[in-house]
Amino acid sequence: MLSALHSLRYRFVFALLGLLIIALVVLVAFTRFTLMPELLEDESTQAREALDRAQRAIDNEMLHLEVLSTDWATWDDSYQFMRDGNQHFLASNLNDVSIFKDADLSMIAFMRPSGQLYWLSGIDPMSGEHQGCAALDTQCHWAHPFLETLRARIADNPAQEGLTWLQAYPQKALVSVQPIMHSDGSGPLKGWLAMVRPMSQEWLTKLHNSTGLAIKVQHSTDGEQPLKLERLDDETMRASRLIPAAPRGEQLSIDVDLPRQRLNNRIEAMDLGVSWTLSLVVLLLLLVLWMLERVVLNPLRLFAIFTRQVRRPERTDVPASLLKRRDEIGILARQFQQLLEFQRQQRAELVELSERDPLTGLANRRRFDDHLATSMKTSKRRKQPTALVVIDIDHYKAFNDQYGHPAGDACLQALAKVMSAHFNHPKQLIARTGGEEFMAVLPNTSQETAVDSANRLRSDIEALGIPHSGKVVTISAGVACSTPATPLSAEQLIEAGDQALYAAKDSGRNQVITSKNLDWA
Repeated sequence: MLSALHSLRYRFVFALLGLLIIALVVLVAFTRFTLMPELLEDESTQAREALDRAQRAIDNEMLHLEVLSTDWATWDDSYQFMRDGNQHFLASNLNDVSIFKDADLSMIAFMRPSGQLYWLSGIDPMSGEHQGCAALDTQCHWAHPFLETLRARIADNPAQEGLTWLQAYPQKALVSVQPIMHSDGSGPLKGWLAMVRPMSQEWLTKLHNSTGLAIKVQHSTDGEQPLKLERLDDETMRASRLIPAAPRGEQLSIDVDLPRQRLNNRIEAMDLGVSWTLSLVVLLLLLVLWMLERVVLNPLRLFAIFTRQVRRPERTDVPASLLKRRDEIGILARQFQQLLEFQRQQRAELVELSERDPLTGLANRRRFDDHLATSMKTSKRRKQPTALVVIDIDHYKAFNDQYGHPAGDACLQALAKVMSAHFNHPKQLIARTGGEEFMAVLPNTSQETAVDSANRLRSDIEALGIPHSGKVVTISAGVACSTPATPLSAEQLIEAGDQALYAAKDSGRNQVITSKNLDWA
Protein backbone atom coordinates (compact mmCIF):
# COMPACT_ATOMS: atom_id res chain seq x y z
CA MET A 1 0.00 0.00 0.00
CA LEU A 2 2.84 2.33 0.88
CA SER A 3 4.63 1.68 -2.37
CA ALA A 4 1.39 2.35 -4.23
CA LEU A 5 1.00 5.69 -2.50
CA HIS A 6 4.49 6.61 -3.55
CA SER A 7 3.93 5.63 -7.14
CA LEU A 8 3.95 8.24 -9.87
CA ARG A 9 0.31 7.49 -10.63
CA TYR A 10 -0.98 8.35 -7.13
CA ARG A 11 1.37 11.27 -6.65
CA PHE A 12 0.12 12.67 -9.95
CA VAL A 13 -3.53 12.12 -8.91
CA PHE A 14 -3.02 13.80 -5.51
CA ALA A 15 -1.20 16.72 -7.08
CA LEU A 16 -3.99 17.25 -9.60
CA LEU A 17 -6.66 17.00 -6.90
CA GLY A 18 -4.78 19.57 -4.82
CA LEU A 19 -4.57 21.90 -7.81
CA LEU A 20 -8.26 21.34 -8.49
CA ILE A 21 -9.16 22.35 -4.91
CA ILE A 22 -6.95 25.44 -5.07
CA ALA A 23 -8.46 26.43 -8.41
CA LEU A 24 -11.95 25.98 -7.00
CA VAL A 25 -11.14 28.19 -3.98
CA VAL A 26 -9.58 30.84 -6.21
CA LEU A 27 -12.56 30.70 -8.57
CA VAL A 28 -15.04 31.12 -5.72
CA ALA A 29 -13.03 33.97 -4.20
CA PHE A 30 -12.67 35.68 -7.58
CA THR A 31 -16.38 35.36 -8.21
CA ARG A 32 -17.34 36.74 -4.82
CA PHE A 33 -14.83 39.54 -4.39
CA THR A 34 -14.21 40.63 -7.98
CA LEU A 35 -16.99 39.62 -10.35
CA MET A 36 -19.94 40.28 -8.03
CA PRO A 37 -18.82 43.84 -7.11
CA GLU A 38 -18.36 44.57 -10.82
CA LEU A 39 -21.83 43.20 -11.59
CA LEU A 40 -23.36 45.30 -8.80
CA GLU A 41 -21.52 48.38 -10.05
CA ASP A 42 -22.83 47.69 -13.56
CA GLU A 43 -26.31 47.46 -12.07
CA SER A 44 -25.80 50.82 -10.33
CA THR A 45 -24.66 52.30 -13.64
CA GLN A 46 -27.83 50.91 -15.26
CA ALA A 47 -29.90 52.62 -12.54
CA ARG A 48 -28.10 55.94 -13.02
CA GLU A 49 -28.61 55.74 -16.77
CA ALA A 50 -32.32 55.08 -16.23
CA LEU A 51 -32.53 58.11 -13.94
CA ASP A 52 -30.73 60.19 -16.56
CA ARG A 53 -33.30 59.10 -19.15
CA ALA A 54 -36.13 60.00 -16.78
CA GLN A 55 -34.49 63.37 -16.04
CA ARG A 56 -34.10 64.08 -19.76
CA ALA A 57 -37.75 63.20 -20.35
CA ILE A 58 -38.84 65.69 -17.66
CA ASP A 59 -36.43 68.30 -19.03
CA ASN A 60 -37.94 67.81 -22.50
CA GLU A 61 -41.40 68.30 -21.02
CA MET A 62 -40.21 71.52 -19.37
CA LEU A 63 -38.70 72.69 -22.66
CA HIS A 64 -41.96 71.90 -24.47
CA LEU A 65 -43.92 73.90 -21.88
CA GLU A 66 -41.44 76.77 -22.17
CA VAL A 67 -41.82 76.85 -25.96
CA LEU A 68 -45.62 76.73 -25.68
CA SER A 69 -45.76 79.53 -23.11
CA THR A 70 -43.31 81.63 -25.14
CA ASP A 71 -45.49 81.24 -28.24
CA TRP A 72 -48.52 82.47 -26.29
CA ALA A 73 -46.58 85.29 -24.61
CA THR A 74 -45.29 86.64 -27.95
CA TRP A 75 -48.71 86.32 -29.61
CA ASP A 76 -50.04 89.71 -30.65
CA ASP A 77 -53.54 88.70 -29.49
CA SER A 78 -52.15 88.11 -25.98
CA TYR A 79 -50.49 91.52 -26.06
CA GLN A 80 -53.75 93.12 -27.19
CA PHE A 81 -55.67 91.25 -24.45
CA MET A 82 -53.39 92.76 -21.81
CA ARG A 83 -54.14 96.19 -23.26
CA ASP A 84 -57.91 96.10 -23.57
CA GLY A 85 -59.14 92.87 -21.90
CA ASN A 86 -60.68 91.61 -25.15
CA GLN A 87 -63.57 89.30 -24.22
CA HIS A 88 -63.43 87.61 -27.60
CA PHE A 89 -59.89 86.48 -26.72
CA LEU A 90 -61.23 84.92 -23.52
CA ALA A 91 -64.13 83.22 -25.26
CA SER A 92 -62.05 81.78 -28.09
CA ASN A 93 -58.88 80.81 -26.22
CA LEU A 94 -59.37 80.48 -22.46
CA ASN A 95 -62.95 79.38 -21.85
CA ASP A 96 -62.67 76.13 -23.79
CA VAL A 97 -61.65 73.15 -21.62
CA SER A 98 -60.27 71.30 -24.64
CA ILE A 99 -57.36 73.74 -24.83
CA PHE A 100 -56.18 72.60 -21.41
CA LYS A 101 -56.64 68.91 -22.27
CA ASP A 102 -54.87 69.15 -25.61
CA ALA A 103 -51.83 70.90 -24.09
CA ASP A 104 -51.87 68.96 -20.77
CA LEU A 105 -52.36 72.19 -18.82
CA SER A 106 -54.16 72.92 -15.59
CA MET A 107 -53.77 76.71 -15.49
CA ILE A 108 -53.06 79.73 -17.71
CA ALA A 109 -52.55 83.02 -15.88
CA PHE A 110 -52.07 86.56 -17.20
CA MET A 111 -50.36 88.96 -14.77
CA ARG A 112 -49.50 92.61 -14.85
CA PRO A 113 -45.83 93.68 -15.02
CA SER A 114 -45.84 94.02 -11.21
CA GLY A 115 -46.98 90.41 -10.80
CA GLN A 116 -50.59 91.19 -9.88
CA LEU A 117 -53.24 88.88 -11.36
CA TYR A 118 -54.93 90.12 -14.51
CA TRP A 119 -56.82 87.00 -15.52
CA LEU A 120 -56.64 83.33 -14.54
CA SER A 121 -58.19 80.36 -16.28
CA GLY A 122 -57.71 76.75 -15.25
CA ILE A 123 -58.92 73.43 -13.85
CA ASP A 124 -59.59 73.22 -10.12
CA PRO A 125 -57.47 70.21 -8.97
CA MET A 126 -60.02 69.36 -6.27
CA SER A 127 -63.26 69.54 -8.24
CA GLY A 128 -61.92 69.09 -11.77
CA GLU A 129 -64.08 72.02 -12.95
CA HIS A 130 -62.93 74.80 -15.26
CA GLN A 131 -62.68 78.22 -13.59
CA GLY A 132 -61.97 81.72 -14.89
CA CYS A 133 -61.25 84.64 -12.54
CA ALA A 134 -59.87 88.17 -12.52
CA ALA A 135 -59.13 87.92 -8.79
CA LEU A 136 -58.34 85.20 -6.25
CA ASP A 137 -61.86 84.97 -4.88
CA THR A 138 -63.30 81.78 -3.43
CA GLN A 139 -63.75 80.38 -6.92
CA CYS A 140 -60.02 80.42 -7.73
CA HIS A 141 -58.46 80.22 -4.28
CA TRP A 142 -56.80 76.92 -5.28
CA ALA A 143 -54.36 78.88 -7.49
CA HIS A 144 -53.08 81.05 -4.63
CA PRO A 145 -49.85 79.03 -3.93
CA PHE A 146 -48.98 79.03 -7.63
CA LEU A 147 -49.46 82.78 -7.92
CA GLU A 148 -47.42 83.44 -4.77
CA THR A 149 -44.52 81.52 -6.29
CA LEU A 150 -45.01 83.33 -9.61
CA ARG A 151 -44.90 86.74 -7.92
CA ALA A 152 -41.77 85.79 -6.00
CA ARG A 153 -40.04 84.56 -9.17
CA ILE A 154 -41.04 87.70 -11.10
CA ALA A 155 -39.82 89.92 -8.26
CA ASP A 156 -36.45 88.10 -8.28
CA ASN A 157 -36.17 88.45 -12.06
CA PRO A 158 -34.93 92.02 -12.78
CA ALA A 159 -33.84 90.99 -16.28
CA GLN A 160 -37.50 90.24 -17.11
CA GLU A 161 -36.61 86.91 -18.71
CA GLY A 162 -38.75 83.81 -19.00
CA LEU A 163 -38.48 81.14 -16.30
CA THR A 164 -39.45 77.47 -16.07
CA TRP A 165 -39.38 75.35 -12.91
CA LEU A 166 -40.98 72.45 -11.00
CA GLN A 167 -43.70 73.08 -8.41
CA ALA A 168 -43.97 70.82 -5.35
CA TYR A 169 -47.36 71.90 -3.95
CA PRO A 170 -50.27 72.35 -3.77
CA GLN A 171 -49.96 70.25 -6.92
CA LYS A 172 -46.89 68.64 -8.44
CA ALA A 173 -46.53 70.48 -11.72
CA LEU A 174 -44.27 72.08 -14.32
CA VAL A 175 -44.55 75.88 -14.39
CA SER A 176 -43.35 78.35 -17.02
CA VAL A 177 -43.71 82.14 -16.91
CA GLN A 178 -42.79 84.33 -19.89
CA PRO A 179 -42.86 88.10 -20.54
CA ILE A 180 -45.72 89.25 -22.78
CA MET A 181 -44.17 91.13 -25.73
CA HIS A 182 -44.92 91.77 -29.36
CA SER A 183 -44.42 88.82 -31.71
CA ASP A 184 -41.14 90.36 -32.92
CA GLY A 185 -39.88 90.50 -29.34
CA SER A 186 -40.24 94.24 -28.96
CA GLY A 187 -41.79 95.92 -25.94
CA PRO A 188 -42.79 97.52 -23.83
CA LEU A 189 -43.48 94.71 -21.36
CA LYS A 190 -47.24 94.32 -21.01
CA GLY A 191 -47.21 91.65 -18.32
CA TRP A 192 -46.49 88.01 -17.73
CA LEU A 193 -48.06 84.78 -18.97
CA ALA A 194 -47.79 81.65 -16.83
CA MET A 195 -48.71 78.07 -17.75
CA VAL A 196 -48.96 75.11 -15.37
CA ARG A 197 -48.72 71.48 -16.51
CA PRO A 198 -49.68 69.03 -13.72
CA MET A 199 -47.67 65.86 -13.14
CA SER A 200 -50.81 63.76 -13.37
CA GLN A 201 -51.06 60.02 -13.85
CA GLU A 202 -51.82 60.62 -17.53
CA TRP A 203 -48.63 62.69 -17.77
CA LEU A 204 -46.60 59.94 -16.07
CA THR A 205 -48.12 57.40 -18.46
CA LYS A 206 -46.96 59.56 -21.35
CA LEU A 207 -43.42 59.54 -19.94
CA HIS A 208 -43.61 55.76 -19.54
CA ASN A 209 -44.62 55.35 -23.19
CA SER A 210 -41.78 57.59 -24.39
CA THR A 211 -39.00 56.21 -22.15
CA GLY A 212 -40.16 52.69 -21.29
CA LEU A 213 -39.56 53.50 -17.62
CA ALA A 214 -42.03 53.29 -14.73
CA ILE A 215 -41.43 56.84 -13.44
CA LYS A 216 -42.92 58.26 -10.26
CA VAL A 217 -42.57 61.86 -9.08
CA GLN A 218 -43.39 62.66 -5.46
CA HIS A 219 -42.81 65.31 -2.85
CA SER A 220 -39.75 64.58 -0.68
CA THR A 221 -38.39 65.89 2.60
CA ASP A 222 -35.23 63.78 2.50
CA GLY A 223 -32.39 66.15 1.71
CA GLU A 224 -29.54 63.82 2.66
CA GLN A 225 -29.23 61.61 -0.43
CA PRO A 226 -29.59 63.31 -3.81
CA LEU A 227 -29.12 59.89 -5.47
CA LYS A 228 -30.31 56.62 -3.90
CA LEU A 229 -30.53 53.01 -5.08
CA GLU A 230 -32.59 50.45 -3.18
CA ARG A 231 -32.49 46.78 -4.08
CA LEU A 232 -36.00 45.84 -3.02
CA ASP A 233 -35.62 42.12 -3.69
CA ASP A 234 -33.94 39.72 -6.12
CA GLU A 235 -36.16 40.89 -8.97
CA THR A 236 -36.62 44.65 -8.50
CA MET A 237 -34.57 47.72 -7.56
CA ARG A 238 -35.62 51.35 -7.13
CA ALA A 239 -33.49 54.31 -8.19
CA SER A 240 -34.32 57.76 -6.80
CA ARG A 241 -32.98 61.25 -7.45
CA LEU A 242 -33.86 64.52 -5.71
CA ILE A 243 -34.46 67.65 -7.78
CA PRO A 244 -35.15 71.16 -6.44
CA ALA A 245 -38.66 72.57 -6.73
CA ALA A 246 -40.75 75.60 -5.78
CA PRO A 247 -41.61 77.09 -3.33
CA ARG A 248 -38.05 77.75 -2.20
CA GLY A 249 -36.56 74.91 -0.20
CA GLU A 250 -38.91 72.23 -1.55
CA GLN A 251 -37.79 69.22 -3.59
CA LEU A 252 -39.24 66.39 -5.62
CA SER A 253 -38.05 62.81 -5.89
CA ILE A 254 -37.86 61.00 -9.24
CA ASP A 255 -38.35 57.27 -8.58
CA VAL A 256 -37.82 54.57 -11.20
CA ASP A 257 -38.49 50.86 -10.55
CA LEU A 258 -36.18 48.66 -12.61
CA PRO A 259 -35.94 44.90 -13.11
CA ARG A 260 -32.75 43.13 -12.04
CA GLN A 261 -32.99 40.65 -14.89
CA ARG A 262 -29.63 41.59 -16.38
CA LEU A 263 -27.80 40.87 -13.11
CA ASN A 264 -29.67 37.58 -12.62
CA ASN A 265 -28.88 36.49 -16.18
CA ARG A 266 -25.19 37.22 -15.68
CA ILE A 267 -25.11 35.32 -12.40
CA GLU A 268 -26.78 32.34 -14.09
CA ALA A 269 -24.29 32.50 -16.95
CA MET A 270 -21.44 32.75 -14.46
CA ASP A 271 -22.68 29.72 -12.52
CA LEU A 272 -23.08 27.77 -15.75
CA GLY A 273 -19.55 28.72 -16.78
CA VAL A 274 -18.17 27.54 -13.44
CA SER A 275 -20.01 24.24 -13.75
CA TRP A 276 -18.77 23.65 -17.28
CA THR A 277 -15.24 24.61 -16.25
CA LEU A 278 -15.23 22.12 -13.41
CA SER A 279 -16.69 19.41 -15.65
CA LEU A 280 -14.06 19.96 -18.30
CA VAL A 281 -11.29 19.91 -15.70
CA VAL A 282 -12.49 16.59 -14.30
CA LEU A 283 -12.78 15.13 -17.79
CA LEU A 284 -9.28 16.27 -18.59
CA LEU A 285 -7.96 14.61 -15.43
CA LEU A 286 -9.56 11.29 -16.35
CA LEU A 287 -8.16 11.50 -19.85
CA VAL A 288 -4.67 12.18 -18.56
CA LEU A 289 -4.86 9.24 -16.14
CA TRP A 290 -6.02 6.87 -18.86
CA MET A 291 -3.21 7.90 -21.15
CA LEU A 292 -0.72 7.47 -18.33
CA GLU A 293 -2.03 3.91 -17.92
CA ARG A 294 -1.35 3.28 -21.58
CA VAL A 295 2.23 4.42 -21.14
CA VAL A 296 2.09 7.33 -23.54
CA LEU A 297 3.24 10.04 -21.15
CA ASN A 298 6.05 11.41 -23.27
CA PRO A 299 4.11 11.61 -26.58
CA LEU A 300 1.17 13.03 -24.64
CA ARG A 301 3.34 15.74 -23.10
CA LEU A 302 4.61 16.68 -26.54
CA PHE A 303 1.10 16.69 -27.91
CA ALA A 304 -0.15 18.76 -24.94
CA ILE A 305 2.52 21.34 -25.64
CA PHE A 306 1.33 21.50 -29.23
CA THR A 307 -2.34 21.88 -28.20
CA ARG A 308 -1.42 24.83 -26.01
CA GLN A 309 0.57 26.41 -28.82
CA VAL A 310 -2.17 25.95 -31.37
CA ARG A 311 -4.28 28.53 -29.53
CA ARG A 312 -1.75 31.21 -30.37
CA PRO A 313 -2.49 33.56 -33.29
CA GLU A 314 0.61 32.50 -35.23
CA ARG A 315 0.48 29.34 -37.33
CA THR A 316 1.31 26.14 -35.43
CA ASP A 317 1.48 22.62 -36.88
CA VAL A 318 1.59 19.18 -35.29
CA PRO A 319 5.21 18.31 -34.42
CA ALA A 320 6.93 16.24 -37.12
CA SER A 321 7.92 13.59 -34.59
CA LEU A 322 4.23 12.83 -33.94
CA LEU A 323 3.30 12.88 -37.62
CA LYS A 324 5.99 10.28 -38.39
CA ARG A 325 4.72 7.76 -35.83
CA ARG A 326 3.17 4.58 -37.28
CA ASP A 327 0.93 3.81 -34.31
CA GLU A 328 -2.40 5.21 -33.21
CA ILE A 329 -0.79 8.40 -31.89
CA GLY A 330 0.67 9.04 -35.33
CA ILE A 331 -2.71 8.47 -36.94
CA LEU A 332 -4.25 10.83 -34.40
CA ALA A 333 -1.57 13.44 -35.07
CA ARG A 334 -2.11 13.27 -38.85
CA GLN A 335 -5.87 13.42 -38.48
CA PHE A 336 -5.51 16.36 -36.13
CA GLN A 337 -3.29 18.15 -38.63
CA GLN A 338 -5.89 17.63 -41.36
CA LEU A 339 -8.62 18.82 -39.02
CA LEU A 340 -6.54 21.85 -38.13
CA GLU A 341 -6.07 22.71 -41.81
CA PHE A 342 -9.78 22.23 -42.44
CA GLN A 343 -10.60 24.39 -39.43
CA ARG A 344 -8.25 27.13 -40.62
CA GLN A 345 -9.88 27.07 -44.03
CA GLN A 346 -13.37 27.14 -42.52
CA ARG A 347 -12.39 29.88 -40.10
CA ALA A 348 -10.97 32.00 -42.88
CA GLU A 349 -14.14 31.55 -44.92
CA LEU A 350 -16.32 32.29 -41.91
CA VAL A 351 -14.35 35.41 -41.05
CA GLU A 352 -14.66 36.58 -44.64
CA LEU A 353 -18.40 35.88 -44.69
CA SER A 354 -19.02 37.39 -41.27
CA GLU A 355 -17.08 40.60 -41.89
CA ARG A 356 -17.72 41.37 -45.56
CA ASP A 357 -20.77 42.56 -47.45
CA PRO A 358 -21.14 40.06 -50.31
CA LEU A 359 -22.44 42.61 -52.83
CA THR A 360 -20.01 45.51 -52.42
CA GLY A 361 -17.06 43.78 -50.82
CA LEU A 362 -17.00 46.41 -48.07
CA ALA A 363 -17.04 45.62 -44.37
CA ASN A 364 -20.45 44.76 -42.92
CA ARG A 365 -22.16 46.04 -39.77
CA ARG A 366 -20.57 43.44 -37.51
CA ARG A 367 -17.04 44.41 -38.49
CA PHE A 368 -18.00 48.09 -38.34
CA ASP A 369 -19.22 47.78 -34.74
CA ASP A 370 -16.03 45.96 -33.67
CA HIS A 371 -13.78 48.43 -35.49
CA LEU A 372 -15.61 51.47 -34.08
CA ALA A 373 -15.41 50.17 -30.50
CA THR A 374 -11.69 49.39 -30.87
CA SER A 375 -10.93 52.73 -32.55
CA MET A 376 -12.76 54.72 -29.85
CA LYS A 377 -10.94 52.88 -27.06
CA THR A 378 -7.59 53.60 -28.72
CA SER A 379 -8.51 57.26 -29.37
CA LYS A 380 -9.67 57.69 -25.77
CA ARG A 381 -6.43 56.22 -24.45
CA ARG A 382 -4.35 58.43 -26.74
CA LYS A 383 -6.65 61.46 -26.22
CA GLN A 384 -7.39 61.72 -29.94
CA PRO A 385 -10.66 62.50 -31.75
CA THR A 386 -12.69 59.90 -33.65
CA ALA A 387 -14.90 61.05 -36.53
CA LEU A 388 -17.82 59.18 -38.06
CA VAL A 389 -19.34 59.79 -41.50
CA VAL A 390 -22.84 58.40 -42.09
CA ILE A 391 -23.66 58.22 -45.81
CA ASP A 392 -26.96 57.59 -47.60
CA ILE A 393 -27.64 57.35 -51.34
CA ASP A 394 -30.22 59.96 -52.29
CA HIS A 395 -33.52 58.51 -53.55
CA TYR A 396 -32.05 55.03 -53.92
CA LYS A 397 -35.44 53.31 -53.65
CA ALA A 398 -36.71 55.41 -56.55
CA PHE A 399 -33.57 54.43 -58.48
CA ASN A 400 -34.28 50.73 -57.86
CA ASP A 401 -37.93 51.14 -58.82
CA GLN A 402 -37.07 52.96 -62.04
CA TYR A 403 -34.02 51.04 -63.27
CA GLY A 404 -34.46 47.67 -61.58
CA HIS A 405 -32.52 45.80 -58.94
CA PRO A 406 -29.60 44.75 -61.19
CA ALA A 407 -28.93 48.40 -61.96
CA GLY A 408 -29.33 49.20 -58.28
CA ASP A 409 -26.75 46.57 -57.38
CA ALA A 410 -24.38 47.92 -60.01
CA CYS A 411 -24.88 51.42 -58.59
CA LEU A 412 -24.02 50.20 -55.09
CA GLN A 413 -20.89 48.46 -56.36
CA ALA A 414 -19.74 51.55 -58.25
CA LEU A 415 -20.23 53.82 -55.25
CA ALA A 416 -18.60 51.29 -52.94
CA LYS A 417 -15.52 51.24 -55.17
CA VAL A 418 -15.23 55.04 -54.91
CA MET A 419 -15.73 54.93 -51.12
CA SER A 420 -13.16 52.17 -50.73
CA ALA A 421 -10.61 54.21 -52.66
CA HIS A 422 -11.51 57.35 -50.73
CA PHE A 423 -11.20 55.89 -47.24
CA ASN A 424 -8.04 53.86 -47.79
CA HIS A 425 -5.99 54.77 -44.75
CA PRO A 426 -4.96 51.61 -42.84
CA LYS A 427 -6.85 52.68 -39.73
CA GLN A 428 -9.96 53.91 -41.56
CA LEU A 429 -12.91 51.67 -42.31
CA ILE A 430 -15.83 52.06 -44.70
CA ALA A 431 -18.73 49.67 -44.16
CA ARG A 432 -22.13 49.02 -45.67
CA THR A 433 -24.45 49.12 -42.64
CA GLY A 434 -27.83 49.08 -44.42
CA GLY A 435 -29.45 48.80 -47.83
CA GLU A 436 -28.16 52.12 -49.13
CA GLU A 437 -26.46 53.32 -45.96
CA PHE A 438 -22.70 53.38 -45.38
CA MET A 439 -20.57 54.46 -42.42
CA ALA A 440 -16.91 55.46 -42.33
CA VAL A 441 -14.80 55.42 -39.15
CA LEU A 442 -11.97 57.98 -39.22
CA PRO A 443 -9.66 57.63 -36.20
CA ASN A 444 -7.50 60.59 -35.13
CA THR A 445 -9.53 62.86 -37.43
CA SER A 446 -11.05 66.21 -36.49
CA GLN A 447 -14.61 67.10 -37.44
CA GLU A 448 -13.41 69.72 -39.94
CA THR A 449 -11.12 67.22 -41.69
CA ALA A 450 -13.92 64.65 -41.74
CA VAL A 451 -16.30 67.20 -43.32
CA ASP A 452 -13.72 68.01 -46.03
CA SER A 453 -13.24 64.30 -46.71
CA ALA A 454 -17.00 63.71 -46.87
CA ASN A 455 -17.45 66.63 -49.29
CA ARG A 456 -14.70 65.28 -51.55
CA LEU A 457 -16.42 61.90 -51.56
CA ARG A 458 -19.75 63.54 -52.37
CA SER A 459 -18.15 65.39 -55.31
CA ASP A 460 -16.40 62.24 -56.58
CA ILE A 461 -19.66 60.26 -56.53
CA GLU A 462 -21.56 63.05 -58.24
CA ALA A 463 -18.79 63.13 -60.85
CA LEU A 464 -19.47 59.47 -61.68
CA GLY A 465 -22.51 60.77 -63.54
CA ILE A 466 -24.73 57.73 -62.94
CA PRO A 467 -28.07 58.83 -64.50
CA HIS A 468 -31.05 59.12 -62.18
CA SER A 469 -34.37 60.74 -63.25
CA GLY A 470 -32.76 63.36 -65.46
CA LYS A 471 -30.00 64.03 -62.96
CA VAL A 472 -27.22 61.92 -61.48
CA VAL A 473 -26.89 59.76 -58.38
CA THR A 474 -25.77 61.76 -55.34
CA ILE A 475 -25.26 61.13 -51.65
CA SER A 476 -26.04 62.90 -48.40
CA ALA A 477 -23.78 62.61 -45.38
CA GLY A 478 -23.80 63.41 -41.69
CA VAL A 479 -20.58 63.91 -39.73
CA ALA A 480 -20.12 63.53 -35.97
CA CYS A 481 -17.00 63.56 -33.85
CA SER A 482 -16.03 62.36 -30.40
CA THR A 483 -13.23 64.48 -28.93
CA PRO A 484 -11.34 64.45 -25.62
CA ALA A 485 -13.22 67.63 -24.68
CA THR A 486 -16.65 66.22 -25.58
CA PRO A 487 -16.34 62.41 -25.47
CA LEU A 488 -19.18 60.29 -26.84
CA SER A 489 -19.94 56.60 -26.58
CA ALA A 490 -20.15 54.53 -29.77
CA GLU A 491 -23.96 54.59 -29.59
CA GLN A 492 -24.02 58.36 -29.06
CA LEU A 493 -21.59 58.92 -31.94
CA ILE A 494 -23.76 56.85 -34.30
CA GLU A 495 -26.90 58.64 -33.14
CA ALA A 496 -25.26 62.04 -33.67
CA GLY A 497 -24.16 61.00 -37.17
CA ASP A 498 -27.67 59.70 -37.99
CA GLN A 499 -29.24 62.95 -36.83
CA ALA A 500 -26.81 64.95 -38.95
CA LEU A 501 -27.65 62.71 -41.95
CA TYR A 502 -31.38 63.24 -41.40
CA ALA A 503 -30.75 66.98 -41.30
CA ALA A 504 -28.81 66.79 -44.58
CA LYS A 505 -31.66 64.85 -46.24
CA ASP A 506 -34.29 67.22 -44.84
CA SER A 507 -32.29 70.20 -46.12
CA GLY A 508 -32.39 69.05 -49.73
CA ARG A 509 -29.89 66.14 -49.95
CA ASN A 510 -26.58 66.09 -51.86
CA GLN A 511 -24.81 67.82 -48.97
CA VAL A 512 -22.83 67.23 -45.80
CA ILE A 513 -24.02 68.42 -42.38
CA THR A 514 -22.23 68.08 -39.05
CA SER A 515 -23.86 67.25 -35.75
CA LYS A 516 -22.48 70.40 -34.12
CA ASN A 517 -24.69 72.47 -36.47
CA LEU A 518 -27.84 70.88 -35.01
CA ASP A 519 -29.77 72.61 -32.20
CA TRP A 520 -29.56 69.63 -29.84
CA ALA A 521 -25.89 68.95 -30.36
